[in-house]
Amino acid sequence: MLRIRKLYSEPQVFDPISFKDGINLILGETTENNVKTNGVGKSMAVEFINYGLLKRHEESRVSLIPNEAFPYSTLICLDFEINSKPITIKRSIENHKCPILMAGGKTIPFTDIEDATSYLTTLLFGSANDESIPSFRTMMGPLIRDERSEFKSIIKCFDTNRNIPPDYTPHLYLLNIDPKPYKQVKALWGEIDKIGKAISKAKENIAAITGKNVSEAKADLNELTSQVTRIHQEIERLENIEGYDIVKDEIIEIERQLEEFRSRQAVIKTELSKIKLFRGDNYIDEDEVAELYNQFKAGLGDLIKKQIEEVTAFKKRIDNFQKTLVDGRRKELEDSLKDIDLNIIRLDRIYREKLFLIDQKGALKNLRQTIATYQKKVEDHASLSAFIKKHADYEREKKEKANERDGLVFLLDSFVTNSSDVIDSLEQTILDIHEVVAGNRQSSFEVEITKKKEVVKFELRICDDGSHSNEREKVFIYDLGLLTNAEIGRRHPGLLIHDNIFDVDYDTLLRSLNYLGDSERTLAQKQYILTLNSDKIYEADIHSRLRLDLEGLKRAAFTKTTRFLKVNYQELSL
Repeated sequence: MLRIRKLYSEPQVFDPISFKDGINLILGETTENNVKTNGVGKSMAVEFINYGLLKRHEESRVSLIPNEAFPYSTLICLDFEINSKPITIKRSIENHKCPILMAGGKTIPFTDIEDATSYLTTLLFGSANDESIPSFRTMMGPLIRDERSEFKSIIKCFDTNRNIPPDYTPHLYLLNIDPKPYKQVKALWGEIDKIGKAISKAKENIAAITGKNVSEAKADLNELTSQVTRIHQEIERLENIEGYDIVKDEIIEIERQLEEFRSRQAVIKTELSKIKLFRGDNYIDEDEVAELYNQFKAGLGDLIKKQIEEVTAFKKRIDNFQKTLVDGRRKELEDSLKDIDLNIIRLDRIYREKLFLIDQKGALKNLRQTIATYQKKVEDHASLSAFIKKHADYEREKKEKANERDGLVFLLDSFVTNSSDVIDSLEQTILDIHEVVAGNRQSSFEVEITKKKEVVKFELRICDDGSHSNEREKVFIYDLGLLTNAEIGRRHPGLLIHDNIFDVDYDTLLRSLNYLGDSERTLAQKQYILTLNSDKIYEADIHSRLRLDLEGLKRAAFTKTTRFLKVNYQELSL
């Protein structure tokens, strides 16, 4: 049992609000000079109640109040009862993680909001570590729905902008269905999703190595295994030959020297080919030039010939010098090349002799290359084998988790079957309410368990389903059904707060309020807090058609001139 008794602050910033058992109204009213009733503080009063009941600071509109409107050091105080035990919680915006709880004459300062929540869970349900019960704050979800949920769903109780997944835990608990397997199935779905991502990653790694899918890669792995085994056997056979290690090292050293000589050989041949392109004996024929120019002017050709002879003589001296240098370099390179060729021939002969000692069958033509190939094959085999094994392990784990999930789904379904009497009883209560507010019993309620991620499906149908107005009315009917049903009352805390739920057509509003008025005796042992704009009801109907005593049930009323926090302010941006 949970009851709200008083909301106030220390020091006093807003007028205290006292609550009673039964119906409690927080009204938005008009004034002579202002007919508007929105934005006067009704919803904020509910937020303060929820804040006192340890709603997360970052999820509460209280966190958006500027310090000038409500000093952050001010204590928001809430007197309430859990199972007839008086409790007071004091919490400030400044130290929102450290509420102070007073119960049984003791003051308990908390340094962590989770510890305080666990304490309240224990007080309300007897334990805070039992998976078969919801936490205190989880239960508050459907009991104090966020106005920003827009009342679109009987399960989704929070701000639609926050995309919080639906949580059936409190609803199952109220229907006497153990929510433990539901929680376990939800956790398994999370694990299965993680495994699914790991499987995708393993597939990507396998494709990166082989360019193939998993099935094709397994065939590649078998071939790679065969290759590694075959090469390994050849190397092992060689290692068993006496003196193998000595000969092996000598062969590897010869291979290294051969590579070095062949590299130098290639460089020298390249340089020699460039030298052969050099020719310094291209000279002009002086007699031809003299004969040509003497045709134009006598003696001109002879003069030019003499000058060319002088230039040519100088060029020949230079060319002879260069030729001497080039010829020297050519001879040096040719001698080096000859030595290298002889060394290659010598090393190649020794290499064949050494290799013959360990490879009489000619299986290995290049020892170092073979060892390198073997090492590469081993690395590829290890990588591919590891990824394929991981993929197989993940697939097996996913299957095991899926089987475990299916078993829990079956168990949960059996719990639903065992609680069919409670579900049927709630449906009858819903039909009774529906008959009053809609004028017929064209409604139904059922609980279905599925293997889908949501796991549970609550199907509530009412007359003219689908419209914005009817979705709100559906939530009203469902919540009041839970609150007033005798079977569910054994587990229900007995508290329900609706903040601006009646954004519905006028006839539905009037019939819903009349249902509340007619149910005052039933609700006397519960507590129902409702925020309502009084201008939604025609003045004439207040004294004639309306059977709910607005004045008698009013616990607080706010107007544009008498707001909840007594000031007009703009909420801080997120």
